[in-house]
Amino acid sequence: MASASANVYGLAGREVRLDRQSTFDVIVVGSGAAGLSAALAAAVDGARVLVIEKASVIGGTTAMSGGCIWIPGHHHMARLGVSDTRAAALTYIRAVSPEGWHNTDEPLWSAFVDRAPEMLKFVEDHSPTRFTPNRDPDPYAEAPGGMAFGRNVSAAPIRAAAAGPWRRRIRSPSVAIRLNYEELVDTFFYANPKKWALKFAPRLIWRQLRDLRTRGNALTIGLLRGCLDNGVTIWADATANRLTMMEGRVIGLEMTHVGEPLQVHAGRGVVLASGGFEWNAEMMAEHFPGPIEWTASPSTNTGDGQRMAAEAGAELARMDQSLIMGTTPVTYEGRLQGLPAADYFLPHSMIVNALGRRFVNEKQMNVGLAFAEIEPATGTPKHLPAWRIYDGQFAAKYPHALPKKSVPGNHFQASSLEELAKQIDVDAAGLVATAQRFSEFARVGVDDDFGRGATLWDKIRGGDPAHQPNPTLGTIEQSPFYAMPFKASFLGTKGGARTNVHAQALRSDGIAIPGLYAAGNVMANSFGSKGVGAGTTLGPCLTWGYISGRHAAGAGA
Repeated sequence: MASASANVYGLAGREVRLDRQSTFDVIVVGSGAAGLSAALAAAVDGARVLVIEKASVIGGTTAMSGGCIWIPGHHHMARLGVSDTRAAALTYIRAVSPEGWHNTDEPLWSAFVDRAPEMLKFVEDHSPTRFTPNRDPDPYAEAPGGMAFGRNVSAAPIRAAAAGPWRRRIRSPSVAIRLNYEELVDTFFYANPKKWALKFAPRLIWRQLRDLRTRGNALTIGLLRGCLDNGVTIWADATANRLTMMEGRVIGLEMTHVGEPLQVHAGRGVVLASGGFEWNAEMMAEHFPGPIEWTASPSTNTGDGQRMAAEAGAELARMDQSLIMGTTPVTYEGRLQGLPAADYFLPHSMIVNALGRRFVNEKQMNVGLAFAEIEPATGTPKHLPAWRIYDGQFAAKYPHALPKKSVPGNHFQASSLEELAKQIDVDAAGLVATAQRFSEFARVGVDDDFGRGATLWDKIRGGDPAHQPNPTLGTIEQSPFYAMPFKASFLGTKGGARTNVHAQALRSDGIAIPGLYAAGNVMANSFGSKGVGAGTTLGPCLTWGYISGRHAAGAGA
């Protein structure tokens, strides 16, 4: 841009002129769930709000996601005939959180449990977003305070047209599928996608014709529409470079918009909601040693918010926390990228290390925790490299889930386990013995080593209900045999600025930095890597966005 001003979409989607220096009440960095929630909350409370997005499209990681949201005690529970209490939710969080975290994070847990139901109703009251509950259990439903179902919701389908001038600038999902989150998980879709695709065909055709978006895309569009209706200004292709401060207070930021340098003032505060740092090679090498398989987030997640927060004096914490799971490579934005996989908890599959031994319940939601374990003596991942192992029965039943041959180093096949072990440099005797032992468990339906299939989560979430006696255990004994590498696959990092119950960024002495807030994956996540529910990323993102926006606007305590 050669001139001192530019044409951009501004208030309610109208084209406006922008000068090199502009003034707002609240500036939000990032347009995912946390950023749009913060913007909506601040705008409804009367603030003049600017959202800036580094990418040319809106939605961040949220728009790519499955869209599941974990919210205890929400008002939709009545539809399911269940109820929740504050005490039960906090009891559950304490029971399943890492040891010792209650010493620092109890106030944040309480704030989340108190404000999350309020946030959900607020979003429905001030946007076209409508939430529908699903039957996902808590992953540790058997723990004190756990629930068999009720705490998870997702955004209902919404027309892309609701995004107005941004319709064609909503970030695409990882795969173009128009099923809701609950339609995918409540039906065991991944065990038999052809069957369910046929059953859902009429609604899928209707959604295609109407351009109805689902999952994370639906959440993004609904929040965006609410922001536009409440006068939020949104700039894409806008990169935050540095926070500006005066007498210890954050008063705005220096940025570029399509290459044009700008200085923007924030009268009440800046909310950092720019996501994780999983695409920052230097930061990843420092905090996550070891091989990385695929990354399932926008390549713009390069830790800008964490860097700016630290430069402003904020203490960074939980930088070693992340959402790690198995992924399948897909082509996204012209490169191979990860798509969260559902194949590794289907029958006739297991995960082994270089010794050919299992080391985790493959079916558990937090399987990624095992891949983050570090060997104290070496500082390297304890169980990596690891491999997903399948047999001919898996190939016959679930051909859609086999590793892709087109991706180099992603597909190995052999007529025997010994030959397969040689191909992937795994101890052959260990692999054969493990497959034999696993097959014995599968025949009786009980995994004596890791309890795969024993919990409510294991029984209800995923697997193949047509397979008995255990819907997630199947023998591995029929050729050919297959292997796919299982490295650490990142859906998002969860470390950043430490915050208080108002989402204000804190210095190392615990004092809040005036005018600076952090929400979503740019803050030090109070749940960390261990998800307490399937939607433990989006639930806190929305809630802390809401809390930060209200407080920044001066309306929330």
